[in-house]
Amino acid sequence: MTDEIAILKAFHGHLGPYVFAGLRMGRYALEKLQADKHFGIEAEVSCPDTTPASCLLDGVQFSTGCTLGKRNIRHLVGEELLGRFRNRRTGEVLVVRLRPEAMARAVGEMEAHNDEAGAALIEQMTDEELLEEMPSE
Repeated sequence: MTDEIAILKAFHGHLGPYVFAGLRMGRYALEKLQADKHFGIEAEVSCPDTTPASCLLDGVQFSTGCTLGKRNIRHLVGEELLGRFRNRRTGEVLVVRLRPEAMARAVGEMEAHNDEAGAALIEQMTDEELLEEMPSE
């Protein structure tokens, strides 16, 4: 386990597929937007208001540095698992959705084995297998 993953586990309390998917989503957004972590990015995360899907929020917060205290992350309650990210410097927007089939596989692994098995499957997926860019409006 890398240091970053150990810190994520300590931050969130455990490793599961949703928190790990949030980590991947946030990393992807930072890279694609070439945004600065913490103050250079804003996030709106759409997900259910119940666990385990809401764990996605912690993964996005951890990877992007967006926090409730800085007021640069918002939770929109919805069934679709997606993030809308904005580079504060350039104004560029990226909308990324977690592929339902990828999450279904990871949740199946979690249910068959344990939370970390679901997270491990998310870790092994390519960006293309896990994430889908959506039109930004």
